[in-house]
Amino acid sequence: MGEWCATNLRDIEGWKASGLPMTTTSNECARMFDATLRQLLSWIKCEQLGGIDHTMTQMSAADPEALLPRCFTIALQSLSTSHTPRVDVEYKKQIDKLIADSEKMGTEREKLHAQGAALYANGEMRKATEVWERILSDHPNDLMALKFAHDGYFFMGDSTNKRDSVAKVIDRVRKDEPCYSYLHGMYAFGLEECGQYKEAEEQALKGLSLQKQDCWSTHARAHCMEMNGRTKEGARFLEGTVADWEPCYMLATHNYWHNALFYIEDGDKESVISIFDKQIGPRQAKSHGLLDYVDAASILWRLELEGFDVGKRWKDLFSIDKHLDDHVIAFNDVHFGPALIRRKEPEKEEKLRESLRNFITTSSGDNRRVSERVGAQLFDGMHAFANERFDEAARLLLPIRDQIVTIGGSAAQRDVFTQTLLHACLNARDKQLFHEGLIVLAERDRLKKNSGVSARLAEKFKERMRACL
Repeated sequence: MGEWCATNLRDIEGWKASGLPMTTTSNECARMFDATLRQLLSWIKCEQLGGIDHTMTQMSAADPEALLPRCFTIALQSLSTSHTPRVDVEYKKQIDKLIADSEKMGTEREKLHAQGAALYANGEMRKATEVWERILSDHPNDLMALKFAHDGYFFMGDSTNKRDSVAKVIDRVRKDEPCYSYLHGMYAFGLEECGQYKEAEEQALKGLSLQKQDCWSTHARAHCMEMNGRTKEGARFLEGTVADWEPCYMLATHNYWHNALFYIEDGDKESVISIFDKQIGPRQAKSHGLLDYVDAASILWRLELEGFDVGKRWKDLFSIDKHLDDHVIAFNDVHFGPALIRRKEPEKEEKLRESLRNFITTSSGDNRRVSERVGAQLFDGMHAFANERFDEAARLLLPIRDQIVTIGGSAAQRDVFTQTLLHACLNARDKQLFHEGLIVLAERDRLKKNSGVSARLAEKFKERMRACL
């Protein structure tokens, strides 16, 4: 699959012809850089090239000093949310060397790429996206800058810039440029997160008309369907196109997560468990990717909110011990904590909690600020709920519910915290907290149309009100 990724790979002259010259004397390095970038943008493993890990190794071996491949590798590691120079000394050395080398021999664009990668790795997400936008203003077809900015906005919960970053370049990129079609899926996701569902679905369908394996367009369309309660249509869409998007292994787990959400909304817990057991669980165990881990934890938590006993499945999640001190994004921490409690590892959850507080006290950067303002309190709220202290959980979560967007992720992903808050209010002893839950439920109804989860929660609130009469 993904054979097109290996076609007409750009060498040194090819990159010059695209207006994106790179500092290297190795045509093999230039071609493998193109191959790697194409696979990242398409999320697909090109079997002909041996996959993205192989091409990354090949481009580095061909010219270990080439700047753009090093910028790519360093930025990708930080954007995977699994690396930080605060705890990885070797990673810090690589970043420092990249900056020094770029100043000595880099073009202006390469210097900016090095700055963007270093800023993001060091937690300055906003400044990094500003650098990538500077590159795009002069080089709208620099898809590495566009992809990294797109992901940066996602991890900051910045839907407006996620949309507008692509909008500013999509008509300035030649349609025959490699990976051009994927811009439609990126634009679609930004539009969807801004609530422009009609326009988003149009862009997603355009992307799919140009490349049926565009799993990001598939993903954006699934979001539109999920947010508008088109659950049966959404499940049919994902299951009917699985042969197209499943080979995009870097995103396949997440698209299976979306498939499971449709069944959660419909109250079909058996189908959710089937998807988890056959796809989400085994895939996260194999990949050890943190994005796959939080998807798996989110599904198990939502199933428990729906009253389903997930058995030993929490224990089947891979160990995150080496990531307890990372704190790359608060989004990860607030999924890790509840998972550790459910895995009956309270000492590790406490270690994570203390590490988070130390990070807030001693570190810098955007996530430190987000963790201080929102993340730590959200962590404590989830902790309280996991330990059935519902009043405490509600009191912690209610005041920050409008700020949770800043931890990153999508509206669909952050909905797990809204659902948790609703269950906390539903089970609270304090009548005021219970009534606050009705307000939150109305807020969720405005955001998510025709929701089966909301309907079931509304009935539970009514049952408790009748019981109090």
